[in-house]
Amino acid sequence: MTRLKLLIVLVFVLVSGFAQSDALALWELQGTKNRIMLLGSVHYLRADDYPLASKIDEAYRNSDTLIMEIDLDDMDPMQAQLAIMQLAADPDGKQLKDMLGAAAYDRASKMAAEINISMAILDAFEPWYGAIVVTQLTLMQLGFDPNFGVDSRLAARAMQDRKEIRGLETLEYQLGVMDGMSISAQRDFLLATLDEAGEVEEMVANMITAWKSGNTRALESLIIDTMAEQPELYQRMLVDRNRNWTKIISQLTKDSDDYLIVVGTGHLVGKDSVLAMLDKAGYPSKQIQR
Repeated sequence: MTRLKLLIVLVFVLVSGFAQSDALALWELQGTKNRIMLLGSVHYLRADDYPLASKIDEAYRNSDTLIMEIDLDDMDPMQAQLAIMQLAADPDGKQLKDMLGAAAYDRASKMAAEINISMAILDAFEPWYGAIVVTQLTLMQLGFDPNFGVDSRLAARAMQDRKEIRGLETLEYQLGVMDGMSISAQRDFLLATLDEAGEVEEMVANMITAWKSGNTRALESLIIDTMAEQPELYQRMLVDRNRNWTKIISQLTKDSDDYLIVVGTGHLVGKDSVLAMLDKAGYPSKQIQR
């Protein structure tokens, strides 16, 4: 299992699959007085990946409130950019070369040049953010756009419809998960991303196919295998956040509003997923078929 696959999981929080199915990455909680749907999101897509399945559109229309990882409706772009820059930069003013070490930095520079990325745009950042920038640039070169991400499109639609939007966590918390990684883990993260960037196109195509088919067996298998290579990331990126979200979602079952909850698909598969935790809390889920 390559570590680039781990990065893709973290950036998109979805994984690739092997076989097709007739389901969607969409679930409905059972045993609640209200309707609570959970949709797995892909954060980068292309225009030709639309329209989404009609059942997703139906879930949106039937919801009173849209809940996302972050409340995109109330996010101030300038404040968000400031928060990113503050966390992405080393608090002691160290440059990327200082954090990587000379040998690793030289290796990273050579790999970046092979994919037409200048290390100059990464020098002021910590390695974790450099890895994200590399992945984002690679995806955008392939035509994938965050503006076509499922969460972005649904948030824009909700704003137009004046549907209430809430967030499960703040941007600062979400970025802090990555920022809190050990420097050695961040270093490996960036080097692996640069080393295997040429594999992204095929990998992402497989991911989108798996997401559209709702193949939970394949999704679960790959995300567990991938994240198991990095226990620190698995705990911080998935388990801890899933546990926090489960507490919030459990409270939603006590009111009368209907909700559509949109989070990265990787949070909805595996033994430590939000759905698994909700099941243990007494709220099993049913996957929606096409």
